[in-house]
Amino acid sequence: MTRSAHRRSRPLAGLGRMTVLGLRTSWRGPALVAVICIALVVAIAVGVEGLYPTWAQRVEYAATAGVSGISTAFNGRGYALDTLGGITGVEVGFMGQLLFPILGVVTAIGLTRRQEEAGRTELLTASRVGRLAPLAAAALLLVLTCAVTTAGLTVSMAATGLPVIGSAWYAAGVGACVLFFAAVGLLLGELCQQARTAQQLGLGAISVAYLTRFVIDAMGWDAVWVSPLGWLPEVRAFDSPRAWPLVAYCLASVALLAVAAAVAVRRDAGAGVIAPRPGPARGSARAAASWVLALRLERTVTGTCLTLVCLWALLIGLFSQEMTEVIAANPSMLAGMGLEHASDLVVQLAAIIMIVGSTSAAVQGAAHLAAEESSGRLGLTLSTRLGRSRFWLGWWAATLLSAACVLGLSASVLGVSIWGVADRSVPVASVLEVGWAYLPPVVLIGALQALLASLGPRWCALGWVPVAWTAIVGFLAEALRLPEWARDLSPAHMVGKLPVDDPDPQVVAGQCAAAVVLLALSFLVFSRRSLRAG
Repeated sequence: MTRSAHRRSRPLAGLGRMTVLGLRTSWRGPALVAVICIALVVAIAVGVEGLYPTWAQRVEYAATAGVSGISTAFNGRGYALDTLGGITGVEVGFMGQLLFPILGVVTAIGLTRRQEEAGRTELLTASRVGRLAPLAAAALLLVLTCAVTTAGLTVSMAATGLPVIGSAWYAAGVGACVLFFAAVGLLLGELCQQARTAQQLGLGAISVAYLTRFVIDAMGWDAVWVSPLGWLPEVRAFDSPRAWPLVAYCLASVALLAVAAAVAVRRDAGAGVIAPRPGPARGSARAAASWVLALRLERTVTGTCLTLVCLWALLIGLFSQEMTEVIAANPSMLAGMGLEHASDLVVQLAAIIMIVGSTSAAVQGAAHLAAEESSGRLGLTLSTRLGRSRFWLGWWAATLLSAACVLGLSASVLGVSIWGVADRSVPVASVLEVGWAYLPPVVLIGALQALLASLGPRWCALGWVPVAWTAIVGFLAEALRLPEWARDLSPAHMVGKLPVDDPDPQVVAGQCAAAVVLLALSFLVFSRRSLRAG
């Protein structure tokens, strides 16, 4: 029997070895999924216990935020809101409903399409390994990841004092949700020829699922089954648990995996149904400029960040009046955030989202540069008359400009929506001032991305650390009772708690100077090291 005939007759040949190989070489991604999910839920559970220690405060929460249409729209439907478990499920809210799916999609694509894009999958399947073995091995690793996440989350939530049975149901819902979107990632990994395209389509699918659930819950329609993100709250872990959402997640995951397997069998190795669009046969002289190249390569990611952040800003602005009323009616929430006015919290939450979105654009700029270097295209570009100095300065000028545009435009959308729809007493200029006051932290984080990129492609993944910490400090600092030195590790927090405080001019000047130093260091490091490829 020939090798090709052997592969057709045994599509799962070598599955065990592929699974073991995946555990040995790609364990960091799945392990990170479990750690992040557990850390997020447990941190919020601990914070909720500190904010609502008495039954009377929990009843107050259920009577205010629990019946609010805007709270339901953003966080999903809540059940048993007079218990710590029920409040925890709601407070995980939009962060969990975005983070859990993103982790599933990104991890699945990393285990499949990214491996194939690097040439490792084709090398393995050239031996006596079945065509479906890599996909099946990735699926087994993802199932194992979700099982570990479920078990770890159950134990961790129970350790915080939540009921064991309710914790187990909630953890099962989280694990099933991650598994479903991991199956979405597996399918996209088979359909798309590039991992970057698969990730962008995955983020788009998550956004559609979230917005669909948002509209259904905001309108109070009895159609929670329409969006997969509407299934998670319906587990009702701390009320009267339901099994149908878990069954729906599992059946949908199996169906998606079956479709992915059908696509994998019929396509060529390294190919995809959705192929990248070829560029023009000839380019203009202006296209050779590094800043033009950066803008072209980053336009899709920057546009995605801009769209999502502006959409969030618009939603917060449109519902700011109702959000203000809900927060004002819940003094425990306001006191827990260390604020006096409810309107300040609305602007502050929107500002954190804008900062995270704009700095994410800068991180993606570093990721694009790393991909260009790893593929050898950067070396080919630098072999022309375009020197390293011009390339580096042009690339990061375009990247930082893109991040600034995301911040400025989203602040404009927030200001106009608050002024025009909810509260005309809040001038647009004041919201714009808050947005632009956070420009130095955004530039500082972008300059840090430049330094990491100058060290080499492997360092670029660390760029997500300051972005994630900025989000943690912005959303969970009071709940986690972080010390001041830990909060000051967030560049945004160092500027001040806007709009309550005025920006600290010394901090702003220091961050601008630090950004210049980091950019200069990145230039020196990049100009003196060898490229990884090309």
